[in-house]
Amino acid sequence: MPIKNLKVERLETKKEETDLQKLVSDVISEVRKDGDKAVKKYTKQFDKVDLKSLVMEKDQIEDLINKVPDDVKELIDTNISRIRKFAEFQLSMYKDMELRVDNGGTVLGQKVIPIESVGVYVPAGRFPLLSSALMGTVPAKVAGVKRIIAATPPGVGKPDPAVIYGIAKSGATQILNIGGIQAIAAMAYGTESVEKVDKVIGPGNKFVNHAKKSAFGSVGIDLLAGPSEVLIIADETADPVKVMYDLLAQAEHDVAARSSLITTSRKLAEEVIERIDQFIDSLATKEILKTSWEEKGSIFLCDTIDEAIEVANSYAPEHLELHLSEESERKAFQNLRNYGSLFLNQNTPVVFSDKLIGTNHTLPTNQAAKYTGGLSVGAYLKILTYQKVIDKKAMENLAKRAYKQSVTEGLAGHAKSAFLRMS
Repeated sequence: MPIKNLKVERLETKKEETDLQKLVSDVISEVRKDGDKAVKKYTKQFDKVDLKSLVMEKDQIEDLINKVPDDVKELIDTNISRIRKFAEFQLSMYKDMELRVDNGGTVLGQKVIPIESVGVYVPAGRFPLLSSALMGTVPAKVAGVKRIIAATPPGVGKPDPAVIYGIAKSGATQILNIGGIQAIAAMAYGTESVEKVDKVIGPGNKFVNHAKKSAFGSVGIDLLAGPSEVLIIADETADPVKVMYDLLAQAEHDVAARSSLITTSRKLAEEVIERIDQFIDSLATKEILKTSWEEKGSIFLCDTIDEAIEVANSYAPEHLELHLSEESERKAFQNLRNYGSLFLNQNTPVVFSDKLIGTNHTLPTNQAAKYTGGLSVGAYLKILTYQKVIDKKAMENLAKRAYKQSVTEGLAGHAKSAFLRMS
């Protein structure tokens, strides 16, 4: 593999995108028209599973939970605790506040109110993504969302027991045994057995992302996350083995995942190029890795750490790891501004956040980090404003100015409304 420039390629060709949009539109339209019947039809078509019910019953959930080993339950419980702790920390910065203006005659305020209902999508794909169940559901519970629906694909007749345990322990009020476009449609528009939600949360494949995009407006969405990305900035102090395995850890998510290295060390770049195929062949996920690294992997050689920082800010990756000297790490931390989440030093790989460190792993991809951060407790909250004029002098001053502006704009009704508050 040659040293080559970083770039964000289109995920689909124009024809592929048009075909995908038509498929998503057709499925959503049918779910809106036929409800449960359409969801079952597409679950059989896409997942090869003949569902009796979209909603998992209490005894089904308990049966699956009983199959989860105690040590796995303990692991999940600990992860939930860590994610909850960070979500509670984030929640502490959202406050009800009031400001007095006009010499105290006018009150301006904000109230922080949780969304009433959310649908959390928990992808399965090639691997059951237990951590996604926790990342989407725990912050919703912390935020105070009353109704939390979680949807996860059925797999071969039933979803993964550990995933169901995680969803249940995280605080979901209902679990749907469905996935893909039909799951997003069911949560976004409602069916006979699924009540419509106010917002849909969670990562997924291109079908899920296009479904979320199509449903936006009827419901809120968090962000369009995926496929996975990692960018590592490394210098001559980096451990090549850790660099290579950290690149491959994200590449194994999907053949479309992007793993990239920016380095100021030609020696490191050449060693990665020379040895990474051996590392790929040593892993059970090598078939995915070969395609992902060959088609999406990239290495960019920079002369200075300043240039590396500039390239990284332009690329705006989902995950950004630093394998640098302490001095370069400090400089990078001060000057990096576009990333989903930052991993400082080689002792902090992305896998920690993917699974259990406590920060949320649902993050912006495809350069969306230039304008948004990742999923947080704030995604489940509404910051609502209010105002109250309590002083006659303040009212008359506001009315006079509002009247003048309304007349200037030619809005007669606005002007009359303001005029009625004038002496």
